[in-house]
Amino acid sequence: MNIVKKLSRSIFSWEVLFVSISTLIMICLYFLVVPFLELVELKAWDLHFKQRGPIRPSGMVAFVTIDEGSVNTDGRWPWPRRRMAQLLEAVDRYGARVIGLDMGFFEPDLKLRQEAVLDTLNRLRENPSFGLTPSAVSFLEKAAAREDDDAILAETVKRLSIPLVLGHFFYSIDSTFVPPTPPADVLDKAACPIVLVKKKPVYGRLIESSGLETNIPPVREASRYTGSFNVFADPDGTVRRMPLVFRYEQRIFPSLALEMLTAAFPETPMIVKLDEHGVQDIRIGNVSIPTNDKGEMLLDYYGPAYAFPHFSATTLLHNEAPDDCLKDRLVVIGNTTMGLHDMRPTPFDTVFPGVELHCTVMENVIQGQFLHRSERSVVYYDLGALIGLALCFLILQGFLRGVSLAIASSILLGGYVLTTHYFFLHAGMWLNHVYPSLNLITAYLGTSVHRYLKEEREKQKIRQTFNLYVHGSVVEEMLAHPERLKLGGEKKELSVLFADIRGFTTLSERLPPEELVPQLNGYLTRMTQVVFDNHGTLDKYIGDALMALFGAPLTQEDHPYRACTTALDMVGTLGDLHRSWAERGLPIFEVGIGINTGVMMVGNMGSERRFDYTVLGDNVNLGSRLEGLTKMYGVNIVVSEMTWKYVKDDFIGRELDIVRVKGRQHPVAIYQLMGKRGDDIPAEPLDVYRRAMTAFRGCDWQTASELFRKVEEWWPSDPPSILYLKRCEELLDKHPGEDWTCVTILDHK
Repeated sequence: MNIVKKLSRSIFSWEVLFVSISTLIMICLYFLVVPFLELVELKAWDLHFKQRGPIRPSGMVAFVTIDEGSVNTDGRWPWPRRRMAQLLEAVDRYGARVIGLDMGFFEPDLKLRQEAVLDTLNRLRENPSFGLTPSAVSFLEKAAAREDDDAILAETVKRLSIPLVLGHFFYSIDSTFVPPTPPADVLDKAACPIVLVKKKPVYGRLIESSGLETNIPPVREASRYTGSFNVFADPDGTVRRMPLVFRYEQRIFPSLALEMLTAAFPETPMIVKLDEHGVQDIRIGNVSIPTNDKGEMLLDYYGPAYAFPHFSATTLLHNEAPDDCLKDRLVVIGNTTMGLHDMRPTPFDTVFPGVELHCTVMENVIQGQFLHRSERSVVYYDLGALIGLALCFLILQGFLRGVSLAIASSILLGGYVLTTHYFFLHAGMWLNHVYPSLNLITAYLGTSVHRYLKEEREKQKIRQTFNLYVHGSVVEEMLAHPERLKLGGEKKELSVLFADIRGFTTLSERLPPEELVPQLNGYLTRMTQVVFDNHGTLDKYIGDALMALFGAPLTQEDHPYRACTTALDMVGTLGDLHRSWAERGLPIFEVGIGINTGVMMVGNMGSERRFDYTVLGDNVNLGSRLEGLTKMYGVNIVVSEMTWKYVKDDFIGRELDIVRVKGRQHPVAIYQLMGKRGDDIPAEPLDVYRRAMTAFRGCDWQTASELFRKVEEWWPSDPPSILYLKRCEELLDKHPGEDWTCVTILDHK
């Protein structure tokens, strides 16, 4: 029964419900196709190519580029048709297997040479004085016929020893311009010869076209092959797919790349299969080309621009290329001059020649190197990944919390990213990146925020209860380590500070309670804030005295520095209070501060029903004794040698004495804390003071007296100097003997 209850609580827990709802929302967004998320998905896909890096193509496909060098050498673009005929002859001569044109001859050539001959003939006819004979007319007419560039190109195409695939262009259904429909025989010649229709796809399932721009009749009739060079980009402008088939006038037409493959390998016919969803399959021989329902092929790029073998048109025209540079290669001719803007962004490159896109299609088919993302199956993979990742997170969050869960979730997310890259490299599959990853992040953030808020509510209850008894930092330590809520403690090196008002008893006798208490409360409030500002812990108030500790409950490596900074800030704050009290006519008092550093027992001390977080030990008692010595030496702050050794590089001070206080067997050196390094405290009197102390301990009390008097010239009525002058006089009057140790023994608290 208990197992059933636990299982029920687990299944219907807030985390399971939240992750389930998040997963359902992500599934809905997946089918709604959110544009921004789809854009992120496309960019994530591009990263796979950059991570994989370029790969070397087989070399069976190449392209001839009409580049800036060709234009500079052989004339500006567009070239006369006779020069294009010369280029086709050159490619044929260099041994290409098939030629494809990433361009079209949609309008008659300018025929400048022919026009020049005809213009000469017309002028001769208009001027009888030339005596134009019938034979001369016949000669000029034949010469004009020979200068017909379109006829020259058409005749050249017919003479080629290899197939030539012409290029044509389809207008989209959104186009505002629609050219006249070509004759039926032209359409039949350009259409795919074998199309198997299981069920005719409805309008819109395929790439629909509203018009066809085909080549002029002489050129069109000279070749049996023609294919579309249309290129479509994704919403971000990057080309990731290439259309392989188009539907126009109830016929299916192949792309330039498909037609080139058919022409290059005539023994492997192209077969297009259609069903009600669109393109079911495209095959060339035994090779099945994976496409989406519209007939678009996902390109597996080989690298940035010019990854394929390529040759400048001018080098071929002038026989400057290697003899076998195009031998048995499928060659595409295209223009790569920047002015024509036939450059497309790809995952590898922002400027990629359009002609090279057709090369990529053919190379993928020849190598059988395909990437897969078919609408018919991808939804199962994507949703499987989304739900599977959510289930893995639910299992993790059942066992882990906090940082452990964050690390595990990060590993899970990273593992999925690596999985998508593995499928890209080894299976050619495009697994969705955005929705599974976003769902995992949402699940982690949602459950983490919920747990945090829940824990904060519980902690707030504890704070509201314990803040009445202990300091807030102690409460935080309790919340972080509830196992410490027990009697006892631990030994730690800490710094303890005692601050006491001098002459408070006399002050309390002079002032009535209604005036004394507000002034005392204001003083303690400001001093307590100074402690908190330096991240100290207020241990307790002892009448008019204040006790603070540093280094606990939160560990602070610089606790001696914090304690000393607090003491100096207290003295500075007291100066501000002095001015305020003087303006209000209130009495002014001074404070004595003692600081000691050492190992102490810290923790919860008291009874089982009521305990306080405090410190105990001999080093605590010494801190209290040092506070009492401030009055004897006439200074505000006294620190022990244990504290001074940690802070001497950051603070300015001077040694006051070596004392043995009541209750301790070993003497301890004490120092006056005067300020921080960089404060405006002259170095010369401190140096004289140190020399005076050296002389004093060397029993040269006469020299010591002179030096202490010199200190008083800088600091008149300097209490430590006055004290030591008196001691020097006493020692000079009565020598203490050979066993004098210069240790001051204090037998009172």
